[in-house]
Amino acid sequence: MKNRREETFVESYGVGPILLSVAGLVAVIVGVQQGVLHVAPGYQGTINASAEAFDRRKWLLAGVGIAGVAGAVASLRRKRLSVVPVAAGAVVVFEAVRTIVLAATGLPYPLFTETTYRRSGDPVMFVLGAEPFLLVAGGCLFVAAGVAGLRRRRGRETGDELSSPPSTSL
Repeated sequence: MKNRREETFVESYGVGPILLSVAGLVAVIVGVQQGVLHVAPGYQGTINASAEAFDRRKWLLAGVGIAGVAGAVASLRRKRLSVVPVAAGAVVVFEAVRTIVLAATGLPYPLFTETTYRRSGDPVMFVLGAEPFLLVAGGCLFVAAGVAGLRRRRGRETGDELSSPPSTSL
């Protein structure tokens, strides 16, 4: 068992969940600015999918990420609020999986298979971009932040009390 002096900064102040949730927020913010689909390297072509516009879906994912960070911060006071980053992570991962399924089924061209582009007749291959992978990574970081917040122990719960327990005399 560790002494009070041997505890690290992260353990003593409980900032581990906050650091994990901030990393998850960064992954989500960077992820929503990337493209869902790309043309594979070695092929010519571009996909114009409004990468410049920050649409409603991207704002909602960023808001869910901010709520996850706020839940991790609030979990320092109330341990039960650690479920907020877990829920935020679940929403982000669900959205990433939903995006992959919609991209795979909604395209007129198959993913990861060489095909000819109908307008020019050139060979082309569509692959997943960075967005789904970064969203899954961000969602997993949020879940890890929530689990770390739930597993965190308070000083009194571990027996590290500052004073001796009260004595009872009969």
